Amino acid sequence: MTTDSPRPSAPATFDPTSDDEWAALRALGHRMLDDMFDAQQGLATTPVWQALPSEKQALFQQAGPEEGVGPATAYEQFRSHILPYGLGNWHPRFFGWVQGNGTPLGMLADMLASGMNPHLGGFNQAPAMVERQVIGWFADWFGMPGASGLFVTGGTMANTHAIACARVALGSRQGRNVRMDGVQGWPSASPPSPMVFYGSKETHGWAYKAAEWLGLGTRAFRTVPVLADFTIDLVALSRMIADDRAAGLTPFCVIGTAGTVNTGATDDLVGLADLCAHEQLWFHVDGAFGALAALSPLTREIVRGMDRADSVAFDLHKWGSMPFECACVLVKDPVVHHTAFRNSASYLSAGDRGPTAGGMYFNERGLDLTRSFKALKVWMQLQADGVERLGRVIAQNVLQVRHLVARIDAHPELERLAPAPLNIVCFRYVPTSVELTAAEYDTLNAELLARLQEGGVVLPSSTRIGGAFALRVAHVNHRSVDADMDLLIDTVVETGRLIIAQR
Repeated sequence: MTTDSPRPSAPATFDPTSDDEWAALRALGHRMLDDMFDAQQGLATTPVWQALPSEKQALFQQAGPEEGVGPATAYEQFRSHILPYGLGNWHPRFFGWVQGNGTPLGMLADMLASGMNPHLGGFNQAPAMVERQVIGWFADWFGMPGASGLFVTGGTMANTHAIACARVALGSRQGRNVRMDGVQGWPSASPPSPMVFYGSKETHGWAYKAAEWLGLGTRAFRTVPVLADFTIDLVALSRMIADDRAAGLTPFCVIGTAGTVNTGATDDLVGLADLCAHEQLWFHVDGAFGALAALSPLTREIVRGMDRADSVAFDLHKWGSMPFECACVLVKDPVVHHTAFRNSASYLSAGDRGPTAGGMYFNERGLDLTRSFKALKVWMQLQADGVERLGRVIAQNVLQVRHLVARIDAHPELERLAPAPLNIVCFRYVPTSVELTAAEYDTLNAELLARLQEGGVVLPSSTRIGGAFALRVAHVNHRSVDADMDLLIDTVVETGRLIIAQR
């Protein structure tokens, strides 16, 4: 006696399973595209930021769905609960932190990249050739032809990769196998001396994270005093290096910053390059946004000396306007770069022919094996518009900031708190009608900032300069026009006067 076999169910897949389902998804995709274009085209008429209403927050407190609601309903949830309530960094009057806007073409390129879904560990494939080409372009534009490079998530990862290279390079020169032994004091007759690296006190906080992640400890990052213009004090740096060596420490790297996060100051990169050459130290430039100043004739001189760096980190999702995540690290010596991260496994072996020819070379330039196709949006934007247009956007932002500085300096109720050499301005509202203490100035300007951000007209962020609370405008916005700078000033003054009147 035989029994009937169970009837097989349809195979599980995330693709549509019929022509009708493909047609419905295609129509939904076109609608998504139209909605995003409509949103971007109409940004100037919308609030920069608005809070998600409490009644809509319930969606994000639901348990994970057992059964799906379908693509159309899921998209409606996005349109109603997510799209209007982002941070606002795509808006033409967003000036907070240092966050780029993205571009329509970059958005489309990310869709194409996700559609192809290539694995960028290496392999013999066109997407990897795109990444190699884009790295080569920026290496040439930064005066580092032939440099190795890697696309990573953000500036912290780009900078940390560079410090990892520096640590291995110095260890190799000293006969230390840092990759095998790390920086720990293994039992031996002469344990290795602690390794230390340097940057100004204006260096971004990534340096502390890097020190922790690389096993150096935060005390290994030595903060150097700055001059009145917030650039690194080379005399103090030289003295600290000598003192640390005398104390039995091992200096291995100096960080120069191209565009500090607080004020946009750029260290004396030529002076740092000379010092590092004399001291035989790795010279790294954190150019998270400021490195791209090299692409404009107006600002190129500011980053002179960057071409002499051993490594440079920069974010194309900042002043390069690309969608997140799109950072890059360049290492001048490809051998050092690969030495710092090379590993081998039989399942990653290179073949003489076929898709594995050439091996997993990007895997040997960083921590990640699996990486997404970040370079496509950069490649497509540059192919479409050329680097000249990117340089014009950079110059445009700097000129708009100079206009903003002139307005601030000319206004009796505004006070600039730091130089503005590039694209960042720090200032505060100072009423002429009342006398305030330092603490009251801070309270006033903190309230002013909160009202600006909640009001949705303009969105700066804040910092502290010399202990004083400052409104901070970081301008990497390709959508801004000159009138947006004037509206920013007018809104700050109007809001400040209103707060004083309500005291």
